Amino acid sequence: MIFDNSEESTAYLNARGKVVLNACPGSGKTTCIIRKLSLLEAECKNKYGEHTGIVCLSFTNVAKNEILQRYRKVYGYNFRYPNHVSTIDSFINQYITLPYYNLIDNKFERPNIIDQANIIDRLIATTFESEGKVYETIASPANRYKNKQGKPLYRSYAPSTICIDVKGNFSFNGKIPDPKTVDLAEFNKYATAVFAWKKKNGFITSLDSAYLALQLLNNYPQIGIWLVTRFPYIIIDEAQDNSEIQHAIFDKLLDLGLKNLELIGDPYQSLYEWRDAKPQLFANKYTSSSWTGLLLTDNRRSVQRIINFFSIIRCATDVPISSMNVEDRNLAILVYRYTDHNMKLIVGDFETRCINHQFLENHIVVRGKKLLHKMIGEGSEIAPWKDTFPYRILAVKHLFELNSVKDAINELRKLFLNMLHPGMKYPEMQILIREVKEDVAINARLYEYLYKIPPTNQSLLNWSTACIQSMNDHFGIDVTDFFIFKKLIKGFKMVDLKNELVDSYFNKAATNSQNIPVSTIHQIKGATLDALLYFLDETGAGESVGLNSFVSTTSFPNEKQRMIYVACSRPKQLLAIGVPSKTTEKELRTKFGNEIEILTL
Repeated sequence: MIFDNSEESTAYLNARGKVVLNACPGSGKTTCIIRKLSLLEAECKNKYGEHTGIVCLSFTNVAKNEILQRYRKVYGYNFRYPNHVSTIDSFINQYITLPYYNLIDNKFERPNIIDQANIIDRLIATTFESEGKVYETIASPANRYKNKQGKPLYRSYAPSTICIDVKGNFSFNGKIPDPKTVDLAEFNKYATAVFAWKKKNGFITSLDSAYLALQLLNNYPQIGIWLVTRFPYIIIDEAQDNSEIQHAIFDKLLDLGLKNLELIGDPYQSLYEWRDAKPQLFANKYTSSSWTGLLLTDNRRSVQRIINFFSIIRCATDVPISSMNVEDRNLAILVYRYTDHNMKLIVGDFETRCINHQFLENHIVVRGKKLLHKMIGEGSEIAPWKDTFPYRILAVKHLFELNSVKDAINELRKLFLNMLHPGMKYPEMQILIREVKEDVAINARLYEYLYKIPPTNQSLLNWSTACIQSMNDHFGIDVTDFFIFKKLIKGFKMVDLKNELVDSYFNKAATNSQNIPVSTIHQIKGATLDALLYFLDETGAGESVGLNSFVSTTSFPNEKQRMIYVACSRPKQLLAIGVPSKTTEKELRTKFGNEIEILTL
């Protein structure tokens, strides 16, 4: 790894105190972080003492692991104690919420941190019997509150969607309910009851943990004083995805004596508003006179043509991004006009170009769910089986076919243990999963089964029979009851549907090759690719991203625009986008200029 000695990177390496580094895509920010960690390692010991260290935090485990692996590769040893590298959620849980949870309402048992929404909803669910009938509900008193039509609030606002903000106000998925349908005072009582249940039973989310951590720092400042003494340097990578509560936690640590806090990221690459990410807070600190705002604007990943293309999303007043030392193979940006019938042709053409140019790291990216289903069949517009088991097996097979072997085994392990222990409570199951994860013999059996999952080029009925047989042969488990078909699906005759191919509904339909994975934007965030094909959705409605979002802005770009920015900034040489066929060539030329090649296959 060659360290950059540019004026921008040198300014960052020399900066101390409250620093915000705004780093463009492909700027080598991870390389800069690794270099700075090595400089701070000795500095920290000399200035603050042998047992003090540096904390380096990131938003995801993938980003955290990349920092650790690249540090070891460069310096030949681990970035180790007294230093600490983790995700921001893990750091808050490990050093604030979990060890001091006993100070919250005298809770002496550590809580379980649960971020899977369906698990929270399942744990709080309960039943009651009335006049011989069994009804599903949730724990009291949260089940008492109703909307203005008299329907229980938990049916419209699942417990897992309830969020608490930095001021203790409640919302669902970051939104306030429509006061026309819900009395807000009633909603707050419901949300308060849900939050109280989670605290009482020790099942909290990372967002809950962050809120509780902030309360602990406010009520017991000695916790923060000890923490900043132990870690006088804190570096937060991907800080554009910090929530308002996370910002408040580290602002509180500054109040309690933290001298060195660095926020590193790119607000245009923030994709986690659903987790209360507040990129504008990062941007505000960058321009604040009380912080040192620095830039990295040299892109060492992409050719200038691609940079100019995704820079359409950026504000006109932003400092331009420049391609630095990237070979330009003079490949035009491709714009494919797609229909429901030519996606295979488009993917085939894109794949041929990748092969001809010997590109190895390539992805197809889709945002809209409807379009994603067309591409990979992940999920389907039909659900022929009663139980979720067959769909989970199909998901495992799909992960394996995309060479995501580790993810495939992790999912298969959960499925395997759920089969063996169907009534096991969540905390015990999590412990068991961690234990089994270290069992080499079981992992070997799981790995072997990945090759034995029946092929999907057969009928739904035959595939079900084959899965039942393969599970029995390999694991000695009878899963017949998991493959029971529904008796009725609107618009289908079940006798005929059972004889249709699995591939027709669930297999990767867009391409006959498995060389190019089909991904979401979140999955490729942070990746460097040779080539990328990004399909924009037809309407852009809901969570889908359409061509109408690919526009310049005079203000901070919205999340859909940032989705486009992230996707289009991944490839080095070849960028292709798919747009609905109804889009005219004139519209495309007006939007993107003449450096594009428009293709209708």
